[in-house]
Order: sequence, then structure tokens, then C-alpha cells
Amino acid sequence: MPYFEFLQYSYFGNTLERYAIAVGIFILFIIAAIILNFLVKGIFQKYAIKTKTKLDDTVLHIFQRVVVFILALGGLYFGIKALVLPDNYADFLNKAFQVIIIFKVFQGITILSDFIIKNYFCKLLKSQGGFEIQLTRLISRIANIALWVIGLSMILQVFGYNITALVTGLGIGGLAIALAAQETLGNFFSSISIMTDKPYKIGDIVKFGNYEGFIRDIGLRTTRIETFKGTSISVPNSELAKSVVENLSKMKARRYDGVIGLAYDTKTAKIKKALSLIKEIIKEEKSTTKDFRVNFTDYEESSLRVEFTYFVKKPEDYNFYMKIRTKLNIAIKDALEKEGIEMAFPTRTVHLKKL
Repeated sequence: MPYFEFLQYSYFGNTLERYAIAVGIFILFIIAAIILNFLVKGIFQKYAIKTKTKLDDTVLHIFQRVVVFILALGGLYFGIKALVLPDNYADFLNKAFQVIIIFKVFQGITILSDFIIKNYFCKLLKSQGGFEIQLTRLISRIANIALWVIGLSMILQVFGYNITALVTGLGIGGLAIALAAQETLGNFFSSISIMTDKPYKIGDIVKFGNYEGFIRDIGLRTTRIETFKGTSISVPNSELAKSVVENLSKMKARRYDGVIGLAYDTKTAKIKKALSLIKEIIKEEKSTTKDFRVNFTDYEESSLRVEFTYFVKKPEDYNFYMKIRTKLNIAIKDALEKEGIEMAFPTRTVHLKKL
């Protein structure tokens, strides 16, 4: 019909009619994806209400992220295939479509694998050996790596690589890679040692060298520690495994050692009064334990040294520990000021002798 003659106009090697068909195919697939998602979601939600497991929710999540996406992608693929394309473009389109399909399928398998390991395998481990959650995370990561290695091999095959020949042909190169990976393997086995020996777990407060903070993650290669300064450090597991790591979370109370210097002209009675005041202040604080010490220990160069030691309850809460330290320090200073007991600062007295 003359009204539709414009559809025969050609642009870039395709008529407007072909472009219209391509767009129509894409729209139909999108509509189908929306309808399928709506129907499946409705069915699954009715079923999920009657079950206690989260497996159905995970399956629905995978369906929405993988199946619906692939269906929409299929609309784009077949829509473009309806057009006349140069051979090299058509080959690229086929390979790109296959790669994306493989990627999305393995993404779904990875989600399902994580769910099964964390919700079923984790319970099995706990019931048989009492392993911590870190081991489950490690197993999950190993499984993900294995899955994505398989996925990568399939993607390489799409581009014409022979995986068997590629692995066989590694030869000396493979040996070099193995030697280069010694440190990585050392960290990996150290992570297993940490998780089985359980010197610390995620959430514990540890002291390692000059660092002190929370264990936030135990990975395949490194352990991440969030310091009390607000920074985050990553320490190789092999280094942690062969070092002294102090687990502060095992403490029943957190220790504090304080020092006060009294002026040299402080009378003996005032020194005794200062010791008595500090003892009373620590004793009355409900957040400290009863095993505290207060002593006049040394004659220093510019002061009379008074040392005191006490233990703060709730050792896992560093902010609480600092709050109690501040409270007691202020209380001690306030009490000494009221009694007129002077705290020393670095001074030196020089006596000149006449000759």
C-alpha cells in the first residue's frame, strides 16, 4: 500500500520495516518478562507465606536477577538479529550474548551456593564441631572462586580457546606462577589455621604490634582490623599466624595504669591524704573491680611518683573504658585541688655555692 511505502526506505543497510520488527520483538520480550515476573512473584509470595524457610525467597531473587534479565536480553538479541548485520558484527553479537548468559547463570548459581552454605552447611558444621562463622565464609569464598573458574573457562571456550591445551601448555610458566603464589598459599593456609584454632573471631578486640582494634573480617589472604583511631588495616594471615596477637576480648576487665606526680614540697600528711583520696574514688566507682592498687612508688627528678592501677568492667566496650578513665581522672584532679595538693610539672632547682 502506498501509505506504507516509507517503510521500505533503507538506512545503514536495513529498511524501516526491519527496524520496526526489531523494536517490536524487543518490546514483546520485555512485556513477556514483566508478565512472567508478575505471575511467578505472585505464586511464590503465596507459597512463601506458608513456609518458614528462606529458600523460596532466594529462588525468587535468583529468578528476578537471572531469568527475567535473560528474557529481556533475549528480546534485545533477537531484535538485533532481525536486522541485516555484517558478518563480524553478527559474530560479536553471538559471543557477547553467550558471555552475558554465562555470567548471569553463574551469578545465580553463586547466590544459591552462598545461601546453601550459610544456612545449611553452617548448621551442619556447628552441630558436629562447633566451628565459627568464619569457616563458613571461607568455604563460601572457595566455592565462589571454583564456580567462577568454571564460568571463566566456559567464556574462554566461547572465544575459541582450548582450555585443556591451555592448561597443558602452561609448563614452566605454571611453575613460575606456583612459585609466585607461595605467599598467597601461605596466607590461605594461615587463614584456615586461624579459623580452626580460633585464637580470635570476628568482633573480638585484639592487640597486634602497635595496633589495637576490632577484627572485622578474616579473609582468604588478609585479616581486616578496625583500629580505635577509626582507621582500617589489612594484615596478611601468615604474619598474624606467626606473631603474638593479644585477644583483649578474653579479659574479664580492662586494666589501666595511671601515674601522678606530686610536687616535692608536698608534706607527708598530704601524700597520705592523696593516696587515700585516690583509693576512695576508685573504690566508689561501680564500673571498676575491687582489685585496685594505689602506691607512692618513687622519688623522681622533679616529682613524687604516685602510681595507681584499676580494672574497668565491660572490656569489650572501648568507649565505655575511656569514659570511666576520663571520669576518674577528673574526679582525682578535682579532689586533689580541693585539698590543696599540688601536682608537679617538670622543674629543676639550681643551688649556687659561693666559693
